[in-house]
Amino acid sequence: MQPFTCYMLPLFAILSIFLSHNFITIHATSRLTETKTKTKTKTETNLDTYKDFIKASCQTTKYADLCYKTLSPYAANIRKNPMALANAALTESLKSAKSTSKVVRGLSKGRDLSTRDGQAVADCLENMSDSVDEMKKSMVAMKEMEGPDFEENMENVKTWVSAALTDEDTCMDGFEENDGKMKESIRRYIVNVAELTSIALSLINNISST
Repeated sequence: MQPFTCYMLPLFAILSIFLSHNFITIHATSRLTETKTKTKTKTETNLDTYKDFIKASCQTTKYADLCYKTLSPYAANIRKNPMALANAALTESLKSAKSTSKVVRGLSKGRDLSTRDGQAVADCLENMSDSVDEMKKSMVAMKEMEGPDFEENMENVKTWVSAALTDEDTCMDGFEENDGKMKESIRRYIVNVAELTSIALSLINNISST
């Protein structure tokens, strides 16, 4: 029996080490998985909170659904910061204004434009160019809000964004007496950029009133 016992002792030792190693590995893996799950849950909870903030802020605008749809993808960057929210709105408005300007410029090169449509498109192109410039100025000013000139910079931003919205509306007004596809083509783009600019202006006004 002694030789058998001698062989069994190392075997039990090896088995014990093996089981202990696997237990430690499984335990460590379990803890890691648990930590990742908690982290993911916390991140998702924070993201939901940020989206709730955006949704609540968008309720103060005329186009709440469009506001939330457009800005919710920025939730992780906006968090619960009104200034970041307004900047995101300005960014989207500027992108839309640039896109619309490009479309209008393309339409202005059409060879089959009537005299009335041609004049309306030319005027709209000028209005949209002004709108883009005003949106750019407002975004620069939004980056310089810190310090004693906050109120002055904020007033400048509101003035420029309001002017951009007026230019966009003026563009559309130029087609009011026109008929046909040209009016509808322009309207589809102008309405979108004007609504986004209106959203940006509302969110900027919210900052100014707090």
